[in-house]
Amino acid sequence: MDFSAWTQPSALGTFTVWFLLSYLYAGLGITLGYHRLLTHKGLKVPRWVMYFFVSGGYLALMGAPISWVATHRLHHQKSDLPGDPHSPRDGFEHALYKWMLNMGEKQGPEEVARQCQDLMSDPVLRMLGTSHSAGQAQLCLALNIAWRLAILAFFGPVAFTANFLAGFIVFWSPQFVNTFCHLTNHGYRNFESRDDSRNVWWVAVLACGEGWHNNHHAFPKSARHGMMWWEFDITWATIWMLEKLGLAKDVVRPNETAMAASRIKPAGSKVVVEPVESLKPAAVISMVESEAKAENLAEPVAVGEAVK
Repeated sequence: MDFSAWTQPSALGTFTVWFLLSYLYAGLGITLGYHRLLTHKGLKVPRWVMYFFVSGGYLALMGAPISWVATHRLHHQKSDLPGDPHSPRDGFEHALYKWMLNMGEKQGPEEVARQCQDLMSDPVLRMLGTSHSAGQAQLCLALNIAWRLAILAFFGPVAFTANFLAGFIVFWSPQFVNTFCHLTNHGYRNFESRDDSRNVWWVAVLACGEGWHNNHHAFPKSARHGMMWWEFDITWATIWMLEKLGLAKDVVRPNETAMAASRIKPAGSKVVVEPVESLKPAAVISMVESEAKAENLAEPVAVGEAVK
């Protein structure tokens, strides 16, 4: 292997370009593809656009999209309550990484299928896995290794190192959201919510806008997470551009009336944790179709519906 490329004058430029492109592709793959599109149905895109972004998240070792979505929908249904898969109330290390080790025990294949009825008909998503099994994790790892070996073979060690480093940081970004954005001694809150969700600026930078987490938990279906002028959200900027190009439609934006009603008032910023059963429809958006109907919420839309 020839590492003389590192001594070339162009090495820094090559590294920078590869790092930024790799970071954006993987980061948007998680935030736009896995999260705001598949999980929360915050927009509609053509199927090929969905596959493009979801592939970026998959190549950041996020695992099978269906099992990822099932975990995240469960998180919203039980956020910081018993049954939340990764609440820091169960320990910092648990929220950071230990929750991944026994997720299959908490959410079996039947529960994954129930949570993701809207995704189970997609053959590509099904091929990548429909459970929290070791097999789907091994497939993801193998394809990630093959992807990076291909970069090394065709583009050299500088590109490989940049892509690997970007992927490493992007992998941990959602875990930082799970932890730091649910710690009550971090960040700030714009809106009342039934959980401990916080807005943490540096997590928002690392996680392509996902760090505006209190905003997200207050309005989970919204494709826009940064709701104040200073809350930059590169994922939202990308969605906005896709909409302008005609590649995204039915983009969900936060309702101004609901935002005003949910905003924390100076004299009453304490949040009371209510049982899930007592929540009003505006307080939480269930991602399971049957629950969405029961709560009189908008039904989940089909993934990959062509934009007319």
